[in-house]
Amino acid sequence: MKAKLIDRYGEEVKKFFREEFVFVQNKEKGHVWIAGKWRTFQVLTVEPPEGGQYEIAVRFPLCCDHPQALDKYSGYISRDGYMVGRNTDGH
Repeated sequence: MKAKLIDRYGEEVKKFFREEFVFVQNKEKGHVWIAGKWRTFQVLTVEPPEGGQYEIAVRFPLCCDHPQALDKYSGYISRDGYMVGRNTDGH
């Protein structure tokens, strides 16, 4: 499934990391948007037309003094090749 998502949403991922606006809602790709606040982190979220919801990319600001971003319990952790949300309010 991971490879299929990257193949399908590769252009959106590139735009996301170039800090461009990303929003898609159509029959081919489903719903694609950026969730989160830039002061802490943002994630590229997709809901493919066949169902499910996936957060396929995450970015953190290079310089951030926001306490929530520095909190050891916020953000994502890497586990078995996947990014897993931890205390991220659903993002």
